[in-house]
Amino acid sequence: MRFQRLNSFNPFNTRVGLALGGGAAKGVAHIGAIKALKQERVSIDYVSGTSIG
Repeated sequence: MRFQRLNSFNPFNTRVGLALGGGAAKGVAHIGAIKALKQERVSIDYVSGTSIG
């Protein structure tokens, strides 16, 4: 999934990372969390995670 930077103004030069855990149930929950972040226009710079199974 590719996020677009919607607001490029970043006075503190901060980055946002998203860490995803393993497990099938968590994997389904991650989809909802990512959709909520996208809806709130949160730009994700880095994503890290483990296998769901």
